[in-house]
Amino acid sequence: MSVKPEYRVERIACNAAKDFIRANHYSRGCHNGPSPCYGLFDTDDLIGCLMVATPCSENVRRSVFGDEHKATVRELHRLAIIDDTPKNTESWFISRCLKLIRDERPDLWALVSFADTTQGHNGGIYRATNALHCGMTAPARFYLDSEGRLRHPRQNGVNITLAHAADRGWEAVKRQAKHRFVFILGNRAQKRERRKLLRLEVSE
Repeated sequence: MSVKPEYRVERIACNAAKDFIRANHYSRGCHNGPSPCYGLFDTDDLIGCLMVATPCSENVRRSVFGDEHKATVRELHRLAIIDDTPKNTESWFISRCLKLIRDERPDLWALVSFADTTQGHNGGIYRATNALHCGMTAPARFYLDSEGRLRHPRQNGVNITLAHAADRGWEAVKRQAKHRFVFILGNRAQKRERRKLLRLEVSE
């Protein structure tokens, strides 16, 4: 089944993106200041969102091209689409967002993203959109707040200890390893040159 002709993709406001992610993504939360954010519309109805943000950890940015080029790296932070869409909608949406990012943000060379095995995700949609699979992360501790929202162990540049989490009423939860993916941005020649700078090992 092909994507509906009524579908369109455009940049959306940060607050609209955050509201959609909180309502439709399993984490129920997101970065405080994502940018850029893109919406998938069925005529005038927002049915999907892709959110780019600065990773919580500087090491994530350094890991892609090294410290010299860390400013060129962002994270494909959140992706959510309502369930009632044609089979290939998600890959179609990602591809168009990547083209918009390439055109609107030439300062960005790469997006890193993660597929959470705790949620049963293996990154198939990223593989289908030509992302590079760059191994696995280690298992990690996250937190669940009182509303069931998944919280990163680093908030606003500060590591949250077990004691601090308990003070906030957050419950520690173990998360399994994640698949790590990298989207190299740019035109064909730029992608070739940026691929050469990649510090992460590409795996199958």
